[in-house]
Amino acid sequence: MHIYVFSGARDLKNARQAKILEVVAKRPVRSQQELSSLLKRERIRVTQSTLSRDIRELGLVKARGEYQVSGESRSAPSDEMLRRAFGQFVVRTGVSGNMIVIKTAPGNAHSVGVVLDAAQWPEIMGTVAGDDTVFVLLRSSRLGKKVVGRIRELSV
Repeated sequence: MHIYVFSGARDLKNARQAKILEVVAKRPVRSQQELSSLLKRERIRVTQSTLSRDIRELGLVKARGEYQVSGESRSAPSDEMLRRAFGQFVVRTGVSGNMIVIKTAPGNAHSVGVVLDAAQWPEIMGTVAGDDTVFVLLRSSRLGKKVVGRIRELSV
């Protein structure tokens, strides 16, 4: 059992935030409620508003449904995750120069864009997603057919 001894509010805040970073680094955390429960197991009780402020101050962001430190990335999504996302959401694809257009079911373009960005395919410079359309910027216009082929293969 750990006993935390603090000399003031700043020490308490620093220790709490350090524990938040430790918890998020150890395992996937999908919600503030889950994080609060995990902190409670560590004998750290925190209100929702304090936890929300800590998350913001620590620069934690939600990526692929999990909290992580901004700029850090967990491992690339598996082919199975790509298959699920593409199979569920991709309606059609097209190529024009060094751009790919991916049409999705309404409200799902962001999910496809996030998965593609996380995959870190070397051919892709980045994505921009709206409601039902993802624009994919390629490093070269020669890569369009290859990348669309890969997306279609994973959509089956």
